[in-house]
Amino acid sequence: MFYRVVTSSRSPGIANGLTYESSDAKPLQGMPVRVSLRKKIVEGIVVEVLEKKEETAYAMKGIDEVLGESPVLTQAQIRTALWMSEYYCATLRQSVGLWFPPPPWSRVFPKARIGYKLSEGATDTVLRGEKQNSVRDHLLGKDWVSKEDLTKEFGNVTAVLSALSKRGIVTAQSRSDEQIHPKDLRSTILAKPALTEDQILAYESIRSVDKPSLLFGITGSGKTEVYAQLIADTIAEGKQALLLVPEILLTEYSIQRFEALLRRDAISVLHSRLSIKERCTEWKKIAQGDAALVIGSRSALFAPLKNLGLIVIDEEHEWTYKNEQSPRYHVRETAEALARFSHARLVLGTATPSLEAWARAKSGTYHLVRLRKRYLDQHLPIVRIIDLADTTFGKYYPFTPELLSALDERLARKEQSVLFLNRRGMATALLCLACRRRVICPESQLPFTVHTAGNGNPYLLDHTTGIRADVPSRCPHCKATDLLAVGAGTQKLESVLAARFPSAVILRADSDTLKDAEEMREILRKMRERKADILFGTQSVVKGLDLPGVTLAAVLLADNGLSLPHFRAGERVFDLLTQLVGRSGRSQSGKVIIQTFRPDAPEIIAAARHETEKYLDDELKLRIHGGYPPATKIVRLLVRGVNPALQAKRLLEEARAAAKGFPDVASIHSSPTFSNAGKEWQILLRGSEPRLLLSKLDLRDVTIDVDPIETL
Repeated sequence: MFYRVVTSSRSPGIANGLTYESSDAKPLQGMPVRVSLRKKIVEGIVVEVLEKKEETAYAMKGIDEVLGESPVLTQAQIRTALWMSEYYCATLRQSVGLWFPPPPWSRVFPKARIGYKLSEGATDTVLRGEKQNSVRDHLLGKDWVSKEDLTKEFGNVTAVLSALSKRGIVTAQSRSDEQIHPKDLRSTILAKPALTEDQILAYESIRSVDKPSLLFGITGSGKTEVYAQLIADTIAEGKQALLLVPEILLTEYSIQRFEALLRRDAISVLHSRLSIKERCTEWKKIAQGDAALVIGSRSALFAPLKNLGLIVIDEEHEWTYKNEQSPRYHVRETAEALARFSHARLVLGTATPSLEAWARAKSGTYHLVRLRKRYLDQHLPIVRIIDLADTTFGKYYPFTPELLSALDERLARKEQSVLFLNRRGMATALLCLACRRRVICPESQLPFTVHTAGNGNPYLLDHTTGIRADVPSRCPHCKATDLLAVGAGTQKLESVLAARFPSAVILRADSDTLKDAEEMREILRKMRERKADILFGTQSVVKGLDLPGVTLAAVLLADNGLSLPHFRAGERVFDLLTQLVGRSGRSQSGKVIIQTFRPDAPEIIAAARHETEKYLDDELKLRIHGGYPPATKIVRLLVRGVNPALQAKRLLEEARAAAKGFPDVASIHSSPTFSNAGKEWQILLRGSEPRLLLSKLDLRDVTIDVDPIETL
């Protein structure tokens, strides 16, 4: 038999696998092996079993060793990796590698262990040494005992075992250390959730179909309880479940919500901020069958679950579900493939469906399930839009007098508030009052943000590249000395809040303050236990948090992102505003304040009026009219290196010439990317099937991004 093996070697020439033969061992698809590669022995995964070998001019090497007794990846997972490689134009090693911690893969592959058992007639042989007799007695009635266990029991037994082996008393055997536990996961269920009538109808509707379901529930409608019931059903059927959340920091929050459903030891957590050792530990726990439920961010989709029965994608609209490194997969599309190959149920839940999911639900590709009311019929909050053009701020910019008054009221009533500003730092830019230009980063050509260090000294930071610089004494453009920090970020908010509300307990949540999940867990604990009054920050404070004590939510500046030259800009702003509205009034009457310079923007009006379906339908019509996704598809080609503008121009001409034979490619254009102006260029292929054009282009040293999120 012949086997296609993808190795962990980083050599680009063999990234899609090599063919080996084996006459003795017959590994199955998905099994780990050791093979020869350029005078080295490397580990790999069997991705295909072949009846016939390819015609080659060289002698085919054999498989050196099969590791373990069963596959480490299921057939469905291998098929998903093959699908990803083809659809996202990635190498097979890149796709297969997603299912493992970083190389070497041998960290989690089964390892051979030497053990011993008694040979026939060994009990009749007279032994002289006391240690030899002790070892033989220990092996009596045992099928196999590892050398490690014998060493723990009797100390150094190498000489004893060698002597016993020579006399035929014991027989050495090599076994894998893999331990697939046939555990009954049903015993891990503690209690099933109590569902309302609306939740029962949604749950039963999802259970009644064999296609992906879009659970469209308004904020606070109890989607999590529906997930919990579906997860409990899956585990009761002897299968495993996977829950994906959009933010790493939300995994800890999700764990706490599901600890009432399952024993904690049956829940596994996977995300990219785990150390390699922690990832290996979780990987082995899942692969050995000890995890009934896996919770994690994007990368948790590739958990080595052997009996997957359910995939839930919470907040499916989030752009963080798109991977921006090769392979540039999207969780939604990849989860569809994995669910299809695994015969598993797929549920996508959100209060603000992505246009892609909404279009599929409207067409019947997805099964649409609605939760129209909040849990226990709690009313949606009253929303107030404040036009910043008519506002006098005073010394507490960017807080309007009305927002300050509303915060005072909540503090007096011992209620909590959540504030959102999608900008870190002390100020959004450093402006020269002489030439009216902002100080920009030379790498990205974007304005620096002003931050304050722990010692109080300011510095400049580019959030796209991470480049840090000192605050200049003169304008880089006109050399004037009149520089002013303008705008506000979360650092500025913190200082303003502390000055205006000195007795309030104030918590800040942004990427500058949250370095690990433990810090977010502590913030949420304080909010739930009413030990904090005001929580403010960037996107972390608006995504999926259920905080019953919050009766006021506010966005300090709703305009951020509306003016970007991007067809998804309005959708993103609408999603954030709607999610923010959902943080208020979950257990008692709530209020929301939206501060904006554009009170007539359709995204702001729709979010304030809770008109999600109307906004989605209107936006879908605009996308269809303009020929943008989901009405069409896009492939983005990224060109970097020496003189990328010239390279992009040549590739653009080549693409336009080739497209004449491809009516499925409607438009092609080129431009510098937003974050690396001039140093990275993109070419966008747009149409019903733009991927068809790729085989006609010279794409050496070009990054291919299928279904991109970031396009300008």
